[in-house]
Amino acid sequence: MLFNNIIVAYDGSENALVAARKAREIAEMDPSIKVHITYVTTHPNAQLPANFSNESFDPQQYMLSVDDIIALYNKTIEEETKTVKDGIGDTFAGIEDQVSIDVVPGYTPAADILAHAKKVNADLIVMGSRGLGAIRGVLGSVSYAVLRESPIPVLVVK
Repeated sequence: MLFNNIIVAYDGSENALVAARKAREIAEMDPSIKVHITYVTTHPNAQLPANFSNESFDPQQYMLSVDDIIALYNKTIEEETKTVKDGIGDTFAGIEDQVSIDVVPGYTPAADILAHAKKVNADLIVMGSRGLGAIRGVLGSVSYAVLRESPIPVLVVK
């Protein structure tokens, strides 16, 4: 088969769902193809209370232990994974064993998608397009950056 490991860049948008459907079409061709639904989330490294102010701030009150940070991280990953599962719904019904949901902590979606693609040895990235302005009128900024920087093929669907 031409592709073995496919990354679907997923952000919860309708365009990302269209990309997931296209990846499913490809994955249905061969049961050995793996699909990695990849969602980039912000790492929860700072949690401030809603009523935070300089006058009332006591750093000791808000310090987290390493265990608390790990628990917060794991909880966030679990919640984000559930959100992605809910978002893709039954898109991969019948081929679930070929699919993983990979929630990737990061701050720059394009770079994080490319790093994850390298980590899982992906040979194709499938993503949706988005129109936001000039060159982005055809491609979203993340799609454009991935397309420009990727060493592997990128399929942009709309």
